[in-house]
Amino acid sequence: MSTIRFLRTFLAVEKHGSLAAAADRVALTQAAVGQQMRALEDELRRPLFDRSRRVVTLTPAGRALIPHARRIVAAYEAMLADADATEEIAGTITVGAIVSAMGFLTESLVALKARHPALEVKLVLGYSGALAEQAEAGELDAVLVVEPQRDIPVRVQWTPLYEEPLMLLASTRIASAHADVGALLKSRPFLRFDRASDTGAKVEQTLRRMRVKPNEVLEVNSVAAIIDLVRQNVGISIVPLLKHVAWTRERSVVALPLPFRPAARVIGMLESGRHPGITAAVRQQLLQAIG
Repeated sequence: MSTIRFLRTFLAVEKHGSLAAAADRVALTQAAVGQQMRALEDELRRPLFDRSRRVVTLTPAGRALIPHARRIVAAYEAMLADADATEEIAGTITVGAIVSAMGFLTESLVALKARHPALEVKLVLGYSGALAEQAEAGELDAVLVVEPQRDIPVRVQWTPLYEEPLMLLASTRIASAHADVGALLKSRPFLRFDRASDTGAKVEQTLRRMRVKPNEVLEVNSVAAIIDLVRQNVGISIVPLLKHVAWTRERSVVALPLPFRPAARVIGMLESGRHPGITAAVRQQLLQAIG
């Protein structure tokens, strides 16, 4: 299955921006990554990279391959999961998650445990950065966290699960679905998400891109708490549009799209490698739940 392996490497190059960075993530030398990419180009009979400049970039054919490669790799991993579905999974693992992903994780684990009653899971709730550090240190078997904005050690496996785009949240008492985002940011009290976090950094980048300095009144380290404060009309905020919240049934808060292409945070799974067989089953259960 060399093509699958090459596609995984191709996606690593696309994600991390260079052959050298991808090599660190897939535990290969830069030369080996280059050889795999040339072999993939030969197999597909088209150039995927523009090597005419100092920095290697994707060609139009390379960019077009990205969604196909993701589907093929996901389908292959799902096939492996189906093949292993009849094998009993037993043992105890400890899995952590941020607040917004805990419900999703719990539902998936309950479904997995229904098929494998000998599986025992301990759940830990925490902040994204701390959970990631615990997984990297081998203190937790796996965690659901925001993608770290730094190099992830090769020994730890990262799997992106879903994205949550940044949106402006406002109370329906002061804003409709067609409200002017810029005007709201200039006139209403602003609730800032923890600027020390990766998500907070994305919020700050968004404000700078919009060239807006809002009237900041509070800094809060919980998206759920910010949403509740917005419901009470304490202020407005820019936060990720949580995937597992029923926004269509929300009557007291309106989510407004930001100008330009909005930033998004990626929620994914980090596996420490302590119990790879069990955490792989958890990962596949999560991917199947997302569809």
